[in-house]
Amino acid sequence: MKIETRVVHAGDRKRTSAVASVPATTPIHTASSYFYSDIEQLDRVFAKEASGQCYSRYGNPTSDALEELLASLESGAGALACSSGMAAVHMAVNTALIDRRRVVLAANALYGATINMLTRVFEPMGIETVFVDFCDEAAVREAIAEHRPGAMLMETISNPLLR
Repeated sequence: MKIETRVVHAGDRKRTSAVASVPATTPIHTASSYFYSDIEQLDRVFAKEASGQCYSRYGNPTSDALEELLASLESGAGALACSSGMAAVHMAVNTALIDRRRVVLAANALYGATINMLTRVFEPMGIETVFVDFCDEAAVREAIAEHRPGAMLMETISNPLLR
């Protein structure tokens, strides 16, 4: 399937009922919880023994569609939509360092909350952060050689400096 087709259709317009209709666009589901005819079925869904929705923190049809689309576009095994950018950065750094050196090479121009997370959350957990000017390619190369980071973190356009 061509990427243009995947962009338009992957994860999109799931049939949500027995009625033979499909929405023209991906519906936005705002429910935080879901009803089932019996508690046993809900328990099976919570335990991931049965498919379905149970609580939006664990997923909903809208985020499922986004995850399916992103996985398709990236030819990946899966994707995870997070509720905020900070949650996504936290998840990415934790995941990247599971089996790697616990060193992050980070841009010295980052969103303030990201810097706080690196220094106040990750450093007490034993994750070292080294800041470098990512606009200086030689400095980045040198820092990689010296620190051998398990992950690198930068913003493609930094917030708030727009670097």
